[in-house]
Amino acid sequence: MVTGINFIGGGTVGYNWQIPKAPLLIGLEGEYGYLDMSGSNSDPNTTPWNVTNQPSPLPETGGHSTNIGGSYGYGLVGSRVGYTMDRVLLYVKSAAVFTNTQTNYDEPFPIDRLSTSGKSNTVGYGIGGGIEYALPFQWSNNISIKTEYLYLGINRTQTTSGTDSYAGYTWTTTDKISGISTAKLGVNYKF
Repeated sequence: MVTGINFIGGGTVGYNWQIPKAPLLIGLEGEYGYLDMSGSNSDPNTTPWNVTNQPSPLPETGGHSTNIGGSYGYGLVGSRVGYTMDRVLLYVKSAAVFTNTQTNYDEPFPIDRLSTSGKSNTVGYGIGGGIEYALPFQWSNNISIKTEYLYLGINRTQTTSGTDSYAGYTWTTTDKISGISTAKLGVNYKF
């Protein structure tokens, strides 16, 4: 399990419709932004090597690393449903999320070096909610600020393989990427 705090940023374009004479709001949104999250984890190999002239087997220790987003960032298309109270909007949001994942495995064994990587475009889901507040009229009736939590469900299992140059066998490694919790602050302008 890899944890950490990373920075994301981007922009949103959408359309909101408030049901006449009702506090309900329905909206569609498209979002694109910067996302470059990475982390690493060590993975002790349970199968030791027997090497000539060594009195005992040598254990191997590998390292996994994962990058989500990278130079491609992320995009999402989603909808939100909200409840308005004066200047406050409480809403829930769901979306389809598009991003790129890359996994690497590297094992610096003393005799040879095992390494492999895999890269793929990923379609996942997003689910969350937020609070939006319309600024008072004397400031501007077209600007609102919001805070939003969104879970990006990547749910990607990526298997890569390689061939060991010393022993001549083929091996595989599997990395599972589950998802990312995001928290965002935003400023909206209503046209």
